Amino acid sequence: MSFGIKQNFLPISIFCLICGTTLGLKVNAAVTNGADIYCFMRNGGNTHEPSWQAAYQFIKNKKQGLFKTSPKQAATLIVEEVVQDPVKYQDCISYLGDLYTGDSSSIKIDNDKGLENDLSTTMESQEKSPKGIDRYDY
Repeated sequence: MSFGIKQNFLPISIFCLICGTTLGLKVNAAVTNGADIYCFMRNGGNTHEPSWQAAYQFIKNKKQGLFKTSPKQAATLIVEEVVQDPVKYQDCISYLGDLYTGDSSSIKIDNDKGLENDLSTTMESQEKSPKGIDRYDY
């Protein structure tokens, strides 16, 4: 009699073990995304490059499958996540352009003169950079 109970208990326990671990992974994976990492690091005072590298590495590791996520796709994913929840990422919206230019912008500009200085510096750096180089070509 006890042998019959053990036979029924084994498949049920295996099923619960598999379902429990699968559901746990899905819940944990949905908690953090690339935008969370990028925005958290930028708001913490990091420049664009280390913030981008951390977010991009997270996005690449998260995606399973044969094809890898390109840097352009990862940047688009971050922008989509911010656009879908602008209230959550309100402190990060000003950094989104940095995903495509590679520059580290400041969230606070004191006056129009500061804006003019930033614009002229950006224009000078663009003129000096070699043409035809894709900053996302890793």
